[in-house]
Amino acid sequence: MKKILQCLMSLDIGGAETHVVELSKYLSNQGYEVVVASNGGTYSKELMEAGVKVVRIPMHSKRPIFVLQSLVSLNRLMREFKPDIVHAHARIPSLYVSIFEKLYHFRMITTVHFTFRLNFLLRWITQWGKEIFVVSEDLETYLIENYPVKKANIFKTINGIDTERFSPSATSDYSYDIIHVSRLDEETSKTAELLIDYAKERSVRILVVGSGTELKALREKAASIHNINFQGATNRVDIELGKAKVFVGISRAALEAMSMGLPIVLSGNYGYMGILRSSILDEAMINNFTARDAEELSYNRLRHDLDQILTMSRASFSWEREFVQNNYSVSKMSEDYIRVYENE
Repeated sequence: MKKILQCLMSLDIGGAETHVVELSKYLSNQGYEVVVASNGGTYSKELMEAGVKVVRIPMHSKRPIFVLQSLVSLNRLMREFKPDIVHAHARIPSLYVSIFEKLYHFRMITTVHFTFRLNFLLRWITQWGKEIFVVSEDLETYLIENYPVKKANIFKTINGIDTERFSPSATSDYSYDIIHVSRLDEETSKTAELLIDYAKERSVRILVVGSGTELKALREKAASIHNINFQGATNRVDIELGKAKVFVGISRAALEAMSMGLPIVLSGNYGYMGILRSSILDEAMINNFTARDAEELSYNRLRHDLDQILTMSRASFSWEREFVQNNYSVSKMSEDYIRVYENE
């Protein structure tokens, strides 16, 4: 079986991070020798418990000291591990991996999880593998329109969800009315900030799960508001989702909440789609449940939809779990990759 090195920025809460975790565990169970290299984080322990080797390399930052450390560490790892395939999952790791591609004669594959900020320099330094995976249709369009890549080299996959782990909660005694799960960086924390305003106006209990550069500032802003809790990161998102009636957020976390049968409001920095109903599924699938390029997120719209969804019957969202089981399984995602891994 092939040796596969997965390279990404970190292993904290995020769609790309959990994508790599589920893929790596599946590959390991199928007999592949898998190593995951990143700056580490919440999910490192889960990977190690599943028998996947984890190596800490600071590929999360463009600071010169981290660039140097990353290149030295990657060189050592590739020399020792001798991977057949190196699979990169973000722009910085992809650039580092490309430097060693010809030296160590591995096959480079990349997955695009989101759109990148663009300018001439960033286009120039962005490197793609022999094959490129995208997790949604709009990302394929983005690639073709903005980079010199061939459509024939682009493959589609999904964000696979562990539906056994993310299954409906047996309890109906919820600790929270609303849960939001997200990285809390500058470009991903707008919904969390608006939820602070919602907590001021409504007597609802809100849980925010996730960490990032904005967590401290958000906690300070919410310090005097006792019905919103910024918990920080966790590697057991399934347990936290089971504590709440309604999910607000986007992307992979939204799919995990759907697998548990939670009513969903699609809301994020990329855009706003509101209450997830079966009538907007096709549109949501195109942008991978990120609300990318939908209407702009506004507090008034968010407040209106939260007020409405909190009064709706959970039974009216019973279709969600079957939809995820049929369309977003971990096995389907992983087999998409394996077909390309094994196609020399």
